[in-house]
Amino acid sequence: MPPEGESPVEPPSASSPRRRRTIAVVAVVVVVVVAVVLALVLTGRGGASPSPDDTASTAQPTGGSSSGTPGEGASDEPTASTPPAAGPDTPESPPVGLDGSPTVVDGVTVRVKSLTAVDGEAVLPGEVAGPGVRAELEMVNSTGAAVDLSTVVVNLAYGSGRTPANTFSTGTSSFPASVEAGATAIGTYVFEVPADERGGLRLTVDYAVDVPVVVFEGAAA
Repeated sequence: MPPEGESPVEPPSASSPRRRRTIAVVAVVVVVVVAVVLALVLTGRGGASPSPDDTASTAQPTGGSSSGTPGEGASDEPTASTPPAAGPDTPESPPVGLDGSPTVVDGVTVRVKSLTAVDGEAVLPGEVAGPGVRAELEMVNSTGAAVDLSTVVVNLAYGSGRTPANTFSTGTSSFPASVEAGATAIGTYVFEVPADERGGLRLTVDYAVDVPVVVFEGAAA
C-alpha cells in the first residue's frame, strides 16, 4: 500500500501501446492506398485511348474514294485516255499533199477536207480583218474505242519563211475533245494569210508530244 496521504500511482494502461500500433498501421495503409491510386491515375493518363477526333485526324486512307463502294459507277465502255500535249520539239512526219490521208496514230487518220481562200472577220481585240484561209479537217477513228483529241493543235504557216498565221476566232471551231469508235470528228480553222501568200501553205496537225506532227503542204483554192 502507498504511504498514507499519497495517491496511488496507476500502472500504465495496456491499451496505449496497442493504440499507437493501430494508428501506425492505419497510417501505413493510407500511404499505400494513396500510392496505388496515384500510380493508377498516372498509368491511365499514359495509356489513354485516343479520342474520336484524334482517331479521325490520324486515320489513313486505304485506297480509292472516301465515299461509296470501290469501283461503284465504273463504266464497262472504253474511254479515251488523254495523251501528253504536243510541244515545239515534237518531230515531224514527211510532208504530204493536201489530198493525202496520213496516219496520226494506229487506227486514226486525218485529211484536209477543204482549204479555201476567205475574207477574215475581226471580232476580238487584236484581230485585223483581211484575207485569210479556211481549213476544214477530218479525223477518222477506225479503232474500237474512243480517241482523245483534247491536245490536238492545228497551225498554218505561209511563204518561204514559214511565217506563222494568226487565227480568226470567227469561223474557227476546233476538234472536239474526243472522237468515238468508228466515227469522224471535224475541226475548222480560219487563218490570217496575205492574198499573195496563199500559194505556199504549210498546215500542221500536232496530236501529242510523243507522236510525229502531220504536215500538209499545198495551195488554197
